[in-house]
Amino acid sequence: MYIQLAESLQQLEPLSRRWDELAGGCVFRSWSWLSTWWKHYGADRADKQLRVLLVFEGEPSSQCQPTEQATACSPAADRLAAILPCYLDASLTRGKVLRLLGDGEVCSEHLDLLVTATNAPRAAEAFADYLCGDGGNWDLIDLPMLDLNPDNSKIGQLLSALSERECGVSQTPDMNCWFVELPETWKEFLARQSKSHRKQLRRLETRVLDSPRSQWHQVKLFDEFQPAWKIFVELHQQRRQSLGQRGCFASPQWAAFHEVVARQLLREGRLRMSWLELDGKPAAAEYHFAGGKTTYVYQGGLDPERLDEEPGRLSMIRCIQHAITEGHRKFDLLRGDESYKAHWRATPKETFHVQVVPSRAGAKWRYQAWNSVRGAARWVRQVAHLFS
Repeated sequence: MYIQLAESLQQLEPLSRRWDELAGGCVFRSWSWLSTWWKHYGADRADKQLRVLLVFEGEPSSQCQPTEQATACSPAADRLAAILPCYLDASLTRGKVLRLLGDGEVCSEHLDLLVTATNAPRAAEAFADYLCGDGGNWDLIDLPMLDLNPDNSKIGQLLSALSERECGVSQTPDMNCWFVELPETWKEFLARQSKSHRKQLRRLETRVLDSPRSQWHQVKLFDEFQPAWKIFVELHQQRRQSLGQRGCFASPQWAAFHEVVARQLLREGRLRMSWLELDGKPAAAEYHFAGGKTTYVYQGGLDPERLDEEPGRLSMIRCIQHAITEGHRKFDLLRGDESYKAHWRATPKETFHVQVVPSRAGAKWRYQAWNSVRGAARWVRQVAHLFS
């Protein structure tokens, strides 16, 4: 194996198909999601630099050595064995921080190495050698929301390899992710619910969803997208503002990213957008994705003036029924410990915030100083709260 460093999307575009193969069906690791994220959140920022590491099988040719000049090479995509999709974020206080593409306010889930289980051990060693050698121009690797279960994630092998090379690796608990295992039929799904919840779902289905006053719409065609998107954004913002929040789409950057990536996912057949009408008016909307055998429940909105009609639960029923019809086996509710998730018999999965510091003395000192400042600030806030 040998490594190449890619510093622009133009270098990576010829590898986009292989990228998606290695992403394993996860939308948040896909080329469409991460390349669009970089265009909106990184490409025009002077403090951010693309640093995607590519591991190839075999030996580099004499025209393509694994040095700085290797970024101009274009090996066959079928030799691409692994990808570490990163960028470098420069900070006066923290130095050069290596992060995974897709992090931050977009809340990308299940970020990981892009590699098959067979190649993961060797790729992890290759990445670690590079990061502790020629690619050691970083002061911190900052990785929130990591699933370190070896059955689900490959990045833990990289962390172990870095630890073996005397890097400092720390991990603290982060938010849980939640998912529902889906059976083959809706009847089986109902049987898994508590008696009271099962009764509620059946009542809503027979009295509302199966009645003439309810209509559920799915976006399947491009000319359906724009009106559905408008409904979703309006309902999402109305609900957030009713709770005293700004709402995600108050951020122009967020709104622009999602409208672009949603269109791309619709083109690829991976967008699952829907809205529910009650008495001819939109009451709830969902913005979900599909990948492999999984539906990813990313975001929703509902009319805050119709909460007594339970539009969120009605919409969820239709979405779960559709996922089962598609043959999906997982309904992924993603991060956050909202109470409704356990009510649907979802299972929590722990994640961790991981930070890696290289063995260099300067990087260690910077990391310790930053943590000391943060600890002091936290202590001041706690004392101020006691006397407020």
